[in-house]
Amino acid sequence: MFNKKLLAPLVALIALTGVSCGGGGGIGQASDTFVITAAHTHPEHMAMHDWQLIFQREVQANSNGRIVMNIFPNGQLGGDRELLEGIQAGDITMMGASTAPKAFFVPDLAVFDALFAHEDLESARRWWQDPAFRSHLGTIFREAGFHHLGGFDSGFRVLTTNVPIHSIDDVSGVRIRTSTNVYHVEGWRAIGANPTPLGISEVYMALQLGVVDAQDNPVDLTEAFGFFDHQRYAMEITGFFHINNYVMSPAFYDSLPPDLQRVVDEAAATATREAMIIRDREMLEAVRDTTERGIEWIPVSPELNSQFAERARTTWYLVQADVTPQTWDVFTAALERSQQ
Repeated sequence: MFNKKLLAPLVALIALTGVSCGGGGGIGQASDTFVITAAHTHPEHMAMHDWQLIFQREVQANSNGRIVMNIFPNGQLGGDRELLEGIQAGDITMMGASTAPKAFFVPDLAVFDALFAHEDLESARRWWQDPAFRSHLGTIFREAGFHHLGGFDSGFRVLTTNVPIHSIDDVSGVRIRTSTNVYHVEGWRAIGANPTPLGISEVYMALQLGVVDAQDNPVDLTEAFGFFDHQRYAMEITGFFHINNYVMSPAFYDSLPPDLQRVVDEAAATATREAMIIRDREMLEAVRDTTERGIEWIPVSPELNSQFAERARTTWYLVQADVTPQTWDVFTAALERSQQ
């Protein structure tokens, strides 16, 4: 379970502000004041943190001080799983992460791991914003003990490699690091690569020692972790559409009066819009910076991308078997609408 000792800095901070600690999702409440304890595991210069900063600005300003928010980045309060357990236990109010760690708590999120589901960024974003799909996400998050606030995408993961890939045959036998995710492992195996599951903390050394030839991650994360130091090529394929989203304690959200619930909802929408602008700018800057450092960006033709997709989609049955029929139907229907 969640390690409450990690909350010592927070308790000290709340004591200094004169706000007493209450129950219900990390609520610190005195009179009509509600305290949000927000956390994530990313560095402060990444868009994950920007979203929470924007959300903090909006809720504090538009609630006239009735909501106070404290942010703990860089895993100060624990890893993703600990933060999610903290929300369920009522010790953390809000956290942000990709969909991957949340799938342990919300198994139907496996639909986000159906590789090569999208043809391009525009259709992928239409899918993510599909009203019926988003409504269903809210339902399955609630059933698992979370209130879904929404979030933004990091575009498609970028494939970096020391092996130039210009055709589907060039992927054959390439040792690619994947997350410890069976859908990713089997998807890359179906494409023809030799997948090697590793934790994110192991990737830099594995690239440096030549244990793996390639890896895929959002370009900003790839740059932040220094993976480009040991890679020569990069290419943007449509394999994995990376979503960063935010969940809140349902007990906290439900305890808010209706006007403050609207403040929270509007703050989440504003944070998503502004974070997307920041994220897209950072993407362009990262591509420019890596090009200047000697990384060769290989253009991916629609034909090559289709060949990747044709092979990877043979493993979708694994995802379908692990989610409810309703979620699979909602996912595929939204996918069809996004491609029209």
